[in-house]
Amino acid sequence: MQDPAGAEAGEATGETLLTIDEALEVAVRAHRSGDLSLAEDLYRRILAAAPDCAPALHFLGLVLHQTERSAEGIDLIRRAIAHAPDDAGMHNNLGNVLSQRARYDEAAEAYRAAIAIAPGHADALSNRGAALRQLGRRDEAETCYRQAIEADPRHREAHDNLGRLLSASGRIDEAIACLTRALELQPRNAESRRVLAAAYAALGEQEKASAILRDWLADEPFSPTARHLLAAVSGQNVPERADDTYVRTTFDGFAASFDSKLAKLGYRAPALVAGAVEAALGPPASSMAVLDAGCGTGLCGPLLRPYAAHLAGVDLSSKMLDGASTRAVYDELVCEELTAFLRRRPATYDLVASADTLCYFGPLEAVLQAAASALRPGGLLAFTVEEEESGDDVRLNPHGRYSHQSGYVARVLGSAGLVGASLAREALRQERGADVRGLVVTARKPDGAGARPTPIIPG
Repeated sequence: MQDPAGAEAGEATGETLLTIDEALEVAVRAHRSGDLSLAEDLYRRILAAAPDCAPALHFLGLVLHQTERSAEGIDLIRRAIAHAPDDAGMHNNLGNVLSQRARYDEAAEAYRAAIAIAPGHADALSNRGAALRQLGRRDEAETCYRQAIEADPRHREAHDNLGRLLSASGRIDEAIACLTRALELQPRNAESRRVLAAAYAALGEQEKASAILRDWLADEPFSPTARHLLAAVSGQNVPERADDTYVRTTFDGFAASFDSKLAKLGYRAPALVAGAVEAALGPPASSMAVLDAGCGTGLCGPLLRPYAAHLAGVDLSSKMLDGASTRAVYDELVCEELTAFLRRRPATYDLVASADTLCYFGPLEAVLQAAASALRPGGLLAFTVEEEESGDDVRLNPHGRYSHQSGYVARVLGSAGLVGASLAREALRQERGADVRGLVVTARKPDGAGARPTPIIPG
């Protein structure tokens, strides 16, 4: 077969002509090396000469997905499958692309097709399990993971995926066995270390959790995640707030699945904040300058928009902000640390709302003083924190978030000059089948020099 660029060019320049298979091999090498531009060019030249070449259609589809052209990429992979319907790998890769686009129903079907062709396809079995878990079909997901492990006992991802599912279901001992095996298969895998340490911590085995995190730090001395979680588990060298790099790394890492994961946990913080705002302000009038402080993917945005003439969002994670931008409700999105942002915006907002952001702060004095300064006279602050019930003012918990005692929160609000505080106890979400208890807090900036504090309203 001739060079996809055409025989005439080769004859004119003396270039060596390539067969389609040879050209495909060159293109795949470029693809694997990360030269996506060259790979795309070569795949297109192959397809110019052989429009029905299934491997070129398939791999070009993957390149397009990798370069933010997923819709076109999915179409090409489906065309490739039409020409090579018995290729299990193509079905599996179609499932991978669909999963990354959060099209989990279609992904599960693509993986099912791969398994029908190759029943022992461990990758497709594990991947189908992951898609089914996203769809809330946990029992089916568990079956797929176990089938993947049966097909390939050394399939690290299947052990890891099964361990995560079991941990989330509260089956901690079983989860530890799976995660331990995953870590044996890839001893330096950071995510397996993180989840295994969390599982030990959930059982109260802090020393085992600490040992895993110390090993992680020995291998990666500058890992912000290992450092923060070791402080959380051991109680030693506890930072005043979560390190910016830790927060950014954590939320960048699961921005794409953030909304779906929280939905499975019965996440209520945005609705609770919105309800507290409505109770304090009454019906919305679209007249306020509003800040969504720690906006993430923008779950609060549609709930705050009715109050706003101008709605701003701030977050440390640029990938979370990418999600927020797709909601098309914000007038302004800023990637910055919250306290610094608030300090730069004195007397700017009529409403500052924050759902599940201050759980990454220990002492609240600095951030609440900054929030008070950013409010206009009479402005409202509304936020959630996880409640600390041990008697300590603040505690960094093994899961890496801080909890705050209600009396402490009330004192800090008063010190910041905020009045009329209301603290209501609510379940913010669930973890491992148990409620995460929190406080939904509102307070105002005094409107004029004559304003006096009103009593704290208990929840």
